Amino acid sequence: MKMDRSTLSRIISGRAGELNPHPDGFSPAEWEILAREAQTEGIAPLLYRALWRSGAIASLPKPVGNRLRAMYFGTRLNNEQVIRELQALTGLYDQAGIPVVALKGACFALTIYPDLGLRPMVDLDLLVPASKASEALQIARGSGYVEALPEASPGLDGLLDHAVCLQKTTRPYTTLEIHSTLVAGSSFAHAVPVDWFWSQTEPMTGMYLNSSIDNLLMLTPTAQVLYACAHAMLQHGGRNTSLRWLYDLDRLIQVYAEQERLDWDLLLSQARLFEWGSAASAALSEVVKLFDTPVPRTVLDALSGRSDRNTERVRTLQDGPVTHTLEEYQKLKALNWRGQIRLTLALIAPSPAYMRWRYGLQSSRALPAWYLYRWWGILKDAIRTVIRLMQAGDHRSHRIFPS
Repeated sequence: MKMDRSTLSRIISGRAGELNPHPDGFSPAEWEILAREAQTEGIAPLLYRALWRSGAIASLPKPVGNRLRAMYFGTRLNNEQVIRELQALTGLYDQAGIPVVALKGACFALTIYPDLGLRPMVDLDLLVPASKASEALQIARGSGYVEALPEASPGLDGLLDHAVCLQKTTRPYTTLEIHSTLVAGSSFAHAVPVDWFWSQTEPMTGMYLNSSIDNLLMLTPTAQVLYACAHAMLQHGGRNTSLRWLYDLDRLIQVYAEQERLDWDLLLSQARLFEWGSAASAALSEVVKLFDTPVPRTVLDALSGRSDRNTERVRTLQDGPVTHTLEEYQKLKALNWRGQIRLTLALIAPSPAYMRWRYGLQSSRALPAWYLYRWWGILKDAIRTVIRLMQAGDHRSHRIFPS
């Protein structure tokens, strides 16, 4: 069997043929590859569960079985700590009268996964009203959170980012992202007003909810599916969309379609309004291919073949840029002119605080030399980019730099 993400998708989904291959079907080296890929894709706990349920886990090469088991229990322990942080923060926000919507990992782990150890969480994502964002940040700082990294330029994060990233300074060192909008900051072409999402909230419930957290909201199932599509294909791009995020989308559709809680007509109309149809088409087509997800054919047909202002971005992000210069160019293309100027200046001359963090400097004395080092690196990458484009030919250049 070919060792790729489709192999992993067949094993963890239990729905698409050759679901739980017997250990003898793979060599020890192939199991090592599968385990390593599962960890990279963020679905190692799911692979462990699928193999455990099939009875195959005991027959795996011992190092592989032990590693998958450790990843599952490590994920469960980490998630329990993150949920305790969520409970504490939600209590503080409730006292302050700040509504909170749990996004992505925390929401998924508590509602659409049957086991808290199955969905790894890198950080804790919370959506708060923009009018309450400063107060929410102040409360988080009072609870031991600090900015995770310095700004490359003062005010840049507020201009470009859709969330403020904080890190707790004491155990469990949780990373917290406080969102006031979704997918992109207002300087990006694919940004949308967040008001609709606030109209699509409800108290967090779910057939698998195994933790009591009062006054916590979640997006409605339809809004969650649309947001998951845009997060995967517009915020990160197809090349950076892990199997974990695609399986989240599959789980959302599987669980809520069974409960008859998905409004596909609303999803289509809102995707058209946001011009997110290209992102929804790419994401839903991918999960159907990988997991045989029950997306109605009429929905896929309605989304396919439609162009919107984000079509080029979705297409471009399917392929990884070959250099850092091209990666930054793709980001610049998605910004308005103010954002382009601010990002360019931040790339060329970031703040001293950012330089000290980026290059691990203990003082500012060496900063002039490190700025020169940075500019030399930018120049080298630009030269490498030109050479790559010349080697690739005009067709590739046109795809990267469309007229």
